[in-house]
Amino acid sequence: MTIVSIIMAVGFVAVLAAMSVRSAKGLARDQRLPMQWGFDGRATWRAPRDVALAFTPVLAAVTLISTALASLLGPVEGADAGLYFGVLTGMGLAWVGAHALHLWLVARWRRAEGV
Repeated sequence: MTIVSIIMAVGFVAVLAAMSVRSAKGLARDQRLPMQWGFDGRATWRAPRDVALAFTPVLAAVTLISTALASLLGPVEGADAGLYFGVLTGMGLAWVGAHALHLWLVARWRRAEGV
């Protein structure tokens, strides 16, 4: 059970990392990318490219792998196993969706700024 959940968690983190690597192509290494936007649509603060693109995968790794390792605390069987994998899958999909949204917003910002 724990091995399967760790494989799932690592798989989601690998997808997030691949999204970041793909997005990094064409960006200067010293470029600063928006991390947050105000209600007016303007970026409120920026981070260096590598930090901005690694932030979500690293945070997701911490939460997903911690959740995957939670199965070591006790046996997960029957209906609990379905719920456990459902939560892990939901978390992974939420991270992928949040990262995709951030990357889309960064791409939109780059087009608007002409960067």
